[in-house]
Amino acid sequence: MNSINNYSLDNLTGKFLIASPHCFFSDIFNKSLIYITSHNAEEGAVGLIINRLVNKVPFHSVMTMLKNESINLDSSSLSVFMGGPVEPERGFILHTAEYNKNLLLNCPNNLAVSSNLEILKAISDGSGPKKSLFVLGYTGWEKGQLDQEMLNNMWIVADYDSDIMFLADHEKKWQTALKNIGVDNSLFAAGAGHC
Repeated sequence: MNSINNYSLDNLTGKFLIASPHCFFSDIFNKSLIYITSHNAEEGAVGLIINRLVNKVPFHSVMTMLKNESINLDSSSLSVFMGGPVEPERGFILHTAEYNKNLLLNCPNNLAVSSNLEILKAISDGSGPKKSLFVLGYTGWEKGQLDQEMLNNMWIVADYDSDIMFLADHEKKWQTALKNIGVDNSLFAAGAGHC
């Protein structure tokens, strides 16, 4: 069993992946923070970037895009994040698991993923999950791909932290995640390592 920073590479489900400083220049993954929703040695891994804000969109616009105009809350808005480059037209809600209707995926850390109109309606009327992130697309790795990227020091693994996941200032999530594991971004030298 290989391990990086005392984490098993066999299953990183429920962990954060922090993009190594000075990796992925001019790329969606530069300074990204990813929550791994599923990972196993046989099938690969899937995760959602949680700190790449696309825009704050009026809630009624989201429902119009989804061809459901039954909700029209002009004053309500939804932060939309880019979850990754795979299926960027598909929306997912990463949320706390006390809301458990029609889930797409149960995750560790009392989280779940949904992808249906019902949860958007519930969020708009206040009966949805306590905390949620709306993301477009996801990040995926084929069998062995993430393991190789880990061995090449492209990612740093960290335990899940709900305060970081739902931090209001999305631009501070990556840096806060590094700081929480004792990493000072300013100490990294550009060009060093295997990135």
